[in-house]
Amino acid sequence: MTGIFFAHPHTLLDQVGKVLEKVGPQKFFTSSDEEVKKAREGFAAYFFTLALKKYTGRDWWLAQYDQATRAYPDFDFISFAANPDDMKMESVELTGVYPHFKSFDEVLKVIEKKQKQYGTKPVKFSLLVFVNHEKSEEWINLLRKKVSSEHPFLSIWTIHLRFKKGGKEVGKTVAQRIVPLPGLRVEADTDNSDIHKRQPLPTYMEECKEGERTYVTFKTEFINKIRIIIKNNLRRIS
Repeated sequence: MTGIFFAHPHTLLDQVGKVLEKVGPQKFFTSSDEEVKKAREGFAAYFFTLALKKYTGRDWWLAQYDQATRAYPDFDFISFAANPDDMKMESVELTGVYPHFKSFDEVLKVIEKKQKQYGTKPVKFSLLVFVNHEKSEEWINLLRKKVSSEHPFLSIWTIHLRFKKGGKEVGKTVAQRIVPLPGLRVEADTDNSDIHKRQPLPTYMEECKEGERTYVTFKTEFINKIRIIIKNNLRRIS
């Protein structure tokens, strides 16, 4: 397929499941293989879309990019509406805190490293930190006290999971905006059918399938219409 195609979160989760089954849980969270790395990022992104759905009441689709195609940020999240002017988009760079971390200092270094990586000039995307650790709640509360600025990002979010009794099934996904203030906490119950129901696509979008995968993209006539509008506006400016 060519062009930008946005995947439904369930499609992304299916891809993650296949990679997890192939490599096993240990390699899934440690392997540097590009396919595994993308699946690991997709795992966190899936649960973030559930929190976005709970918070906004709208479906969120996503585009995930290969490093060779776009170095950063990792994802574009997009929410469509009947009126194209009401579309919403959030671009996100993802990083992680994993079970082998021994102290909070390691967590803080993950964020500081990302902030230094992008320098002093503001960027047009947010940082999402997937906190996959038994001390998730404790460390995220400490981040609220220790991280004083989102710069150079638009915002810094965390995402962590709360498991059902037995520790094998995810019961809730918790997204929190750390900075800028005021902070925000969104809890989405994975058993809530409302966050899994798909909304109808607007008329300017179309659904495509590639095997078992479901994607959406802009219809050709809509893209052509936008190009004409942009071209005419450029003529007016000149």
